[in-house]
Amino acid sequence: MAFTTATVAKYERGSKQLQGAFTDQWTANLTVDPASIAAGAEDAATFTIPGVALGDMVMVAPGVNLAATGELFMSAYVSAANTVTIRLSNVHASSAADLASSTWKLWVGRPGW
Repeated sequence: MAFTTATVAKYERGSKQLQGAFTDQWTANLTVDPASIAAGAEDAATFTIPGVALGDMVMVAPGVNLAATGELFMSAYVSAANTVTIRLSNVHASSAADLASSTWKLWVGRPGW
């Protein structure tokens, strides 16, 4: 999976959102252009978000319909300090999945509990 850009759009400290559930939050806009993923295969990409750490929570909103190109499942997580990984798994029995380039939205939150 290739990221042509990964730009941190916003970083917030404090407890304004979600009644203080998160002490830090990051948002980023990603231009993502994954390679074709064969049936039964996976693809993953890592990118740098300064300040994130293991234990932070990650949400991703893809800019394309993952179900329209096969049976794709996505996971996203902090895999190391300052590093977020997005993994796509194609669980279709016989068809490859090839997503178009699009802008994805990323949110990372540091739990305050």
